[in-house]
Amino acid sequence: MLTVVLSHLYLPIFQASRRLCIVRPGKDSPEKMVGRCAVNKSACFLTVSLALLTVLLFNSLTYSDSTNFENNLGDMDVSYGIVIDAGSTGSRLFLYSWTSPSTDELISVSAVNDHNGSPVVKKVTPGLSTFGEKPEAASAYIKPLLDFAAQFIPEPKLGATPVFIFATAGMRLLPFEKQQILMEHLRNELPQMTKLQILDQHIRVISGRWEGIYSWIAINYMLGRFNLSKSVDKSKSESLEERSQTVLSVEKKERPKTAGMIDMGGASAQIAYELPLGHSDAATGGQENVQLLNLGCRDDDSRFRFRLFVTTFLGFGVNEGAKAYEKLLWKRLNNKRQAANSTETDNGKGGTKVPTVVDGCLPVNMLKLSHAEENYDQFVRKGNGDWDSCVSDIVSLLFESNSKCSPAKECFFNGVHAPPQLSLSDVELYGFSEYWFSVDDVLSLGGKYEHDKFEQKAKEFCGQPWAVIKRKVKAHFYQKADSERLETQCFKSAWIHAVLHNGFHVDEIQHHFQSAFRINGQEVQWALGAIIYQMRYFPLFAESKGSQPKQKSRIRPLLSADPSVFYFLCVLSLAALLIRILWKSKQRQISVAKRRDNGKFVKYWRLDDELSNSP
Repeated sequence: MLTVVLSHLYLPIFQASRRLCIVRPGKDSPEKMVGRCAVNKSACFLTVSLALLTVLLFNSLTYSDSTNFENNLGDMDVSYGIVIDAGSTGSRLFLYSWTSPSTDELISVSAVNDHNGSPVVKKVTPGLSTFGEKPEAASAYIKPLLDFAAQFIPEPKLGATPVFIFATAGMRLLPFEKQQILMEHLRNELPQMTKLQILDQHIRVISGRWEGIYSWIAINYMLGRFNLSKSVDKSKSESLEERSQTVLSVEKKERPKTAGMIDMGGASAQIAYELPLGHSDAATGGQENVQLLNLGCRDDDSRFRFRLFVTTFLGFGVNEGAKAYEKLLWKRLNNKRQAANSTETDNGKGGTKVPTVVDGCLPVNMLKLSHAEENYDQFVRKGNGDWDSCVSDIVSLLFESNSKCSPAKECFFNGVHAPPQLSLSDVELYGFSEYWFSVDDVLSLGGKYEHDKFEQKAKEFCGQPWAVIKRKVKAHFYQKADSERLETQCFKSAWIHAVLHNGFHVDEIQHHFQSAFRINGQEVQWALGAIIYQMRYFPLFAESKGSQPKQKSRIRPLLSADPSVFYFLCVLSLAALLIRILWKSKQRQISVAKRRDNGKFVKYWRLDDELSNSP
């Protein structure tokens, strides 16, 4: 648009200056020719200058229309980092960039976008843990991820771009010795395969606890809960008591309240939320479940210091929960083989009978062949859609290990001590993974959690005959759900309900819970929290290298802000000067014409006067 405006401004000026640059031999007097040529030199010089600056401005504007990645190519203040989430089913790469505005703030992190405006993300399968028996092949498995990310990083920055490879649940299941051998192969071989920064300490297996911490950091960063008021000053050389008082003051007056998170995975569940300073570690199970966290770059800065309750419930993800539930059914079947709710079903193998058990966690008349892990005996689960009985059975599984907890509300499920005098009903909570999929894929209730509506729709789905559900699928109902989701929806919806309300004691009505998949349009990944935590000291490094002033300046030089602005102002200035020269030239021509006309009138008047007075 700006270029079009300049073209409309420039063409009339050029045409006017072109007319001035034409000397008319035989028609112009020598004096006029000299004057015109003097104007011509200035006008022609300014016209050429204006044309050149217009070309520069056009090129500048054309460049500024490039993608996010291309815009960052020449920005030496932008740093890059890679996080690889090496999970049980695959390894996923995330590329982030950040700037360091000040040592008084966290780094400003964002996902790097590709040429299409999509985040740079790539996944390879199977999981890293599958290389436990062939660790020498692990580096070749990771290399395509690094090669993919490198094309979105400026060449001069490759050597300064750290790579974090954090392995999770799948690797934790391997024997420790195999874990270490596999990690050593990556540490020794990857530096020979890439220009990216590979450090030994950045390649490791992390605990579920740290997955929860990284998720908590990512969620609150995306929510803007680490943006402090300008009135908060960093603490200086405080004593332990003074630091405690400073943090308490910041919590009460200046620091935004942070949100808690519950992540329900397949193998485990994590919970993390901030604790007030008044809670003792002994009341929350000691240091085992409490994490002191400082996200700031200075150890004596209280503003980014947090105290979290964080723990992981290994074996209480929905998939592991389903296995435990099948064991419960098998145990019940063995105890009541001759009971009225058990029958014999032909398995189709020459009349061999397979025992059947009624299952409230399956839709009506759905049949599922299962087996007991101990002896591989088969049995059939026949659904009756009784969602309430399904929830009751799950609750009994959650509290099998709570014999040491009395009364019950002093503990979460699986015998984990809960912080006293702090109800999760009063905490802003976000539920992720299965707390989103089990609520939204079939029931379409993702977002703000309304218990009564969720329970009603969960019961309605489970109370349908399985044949009806299959007909609805053919009629394009449940378009967000695959067959595995539909088969397990009853159990999973009951599982997350029991964990939330019975396991964590969140009130069904008075609560601040919601399920989420994205926050502010971005998918939530613990990888973001990992890069924020791992690079928390970067502002000090940047300051020591002189890449930023010690005090932030809100005024940037014009050229560093945007060269196109400088070119545009030059074009406007030259255009204004050229218009003034042309205007003065035109005024000079008008003045000369007037003098010429006035002179002719006087001569004619005098001639007439002389004739009238002649004898």
